[in-house]
Amino acid sequence: MKKKLKWIGLGLLGVILVAIIGFLVWTQLTYGPTEEARGYAAEATKVDNRLEFGQTDSEVGFILYPGAKVEKEAYAYYGTRLAEEGVFVAIPSLRLNLGIADIDAAETIIAAHPDIERWVVGGHSLGGSAASGFALEHEEQVEGVIFLASYPISTMADSNLRVLSVSGEIDGLATPADIEASRDNVPDEAVFHQIKDGNHANFGMYGPQDGDNDSPLSAKEQLDETIDQIIEWL
Repeated sequence: MKKKLKWIGLGLLGVILVAIIGFLVWTQLTYGPTEEARGYAAEATKVDNRLEFGQTDSEVGFILYPGAKVEKEAYAYYGTRLAEEGVFVAIPSLRLNLGIADIDAAETIIAAHPDIERWVVGGHSLGGSAASGFALEHEEQVEGVIFLASYPISTMADSNLRVLSVSGEIDGLATPADIEASRDNVPDEAVFHQIKDGNHANFGMYGPQDGDNDSPLSAKEQLDETIDQIIEWL
């Protein structure tokens, strides 16, 4: 009986190990940046595990968490355009390529740039949810959260955080219904903007994404409208 239990235990351990290895492999099967995105990423200053754009003594800093399994370079266009408007932008690599595994990624960046007067965090998809978790725990450091095809990890309704939510009309992953439901979890003053014909993947430059809908917009067209909204909100 003991021998049988031993083999059962070893079998269960083997299943668990295979599941863990499978998960770790899955997290490394990332969506890489397009060639266009790589061009914008080349304009960044590379610091440790992140890309930085703009002046480190800017009034406003924006920390952008990438979406799940999307490489940070895919979001470089945000940095290029926002830096032109005087906004400092940092885009970190995230542990296991998952925002939920690296919620405090913004902490090191904020500490490294004491001259920035106002900080906003945000991100795409799961990255935005993770950023909201950081903001809720650090309201004394963070002014607001920008959700890009995303919504809060937990309710923010009673917080003092400013909120901008930009979403896509035909997003197959963070659907319009998901975004509408998120209104109950953000302050009443939150700003919502839906991009006509916008989808999920076009909030970055990394190509099509499984489960998403095709959009007639190019990534750059959708990003330009998104960034215009961010600039106006900031």
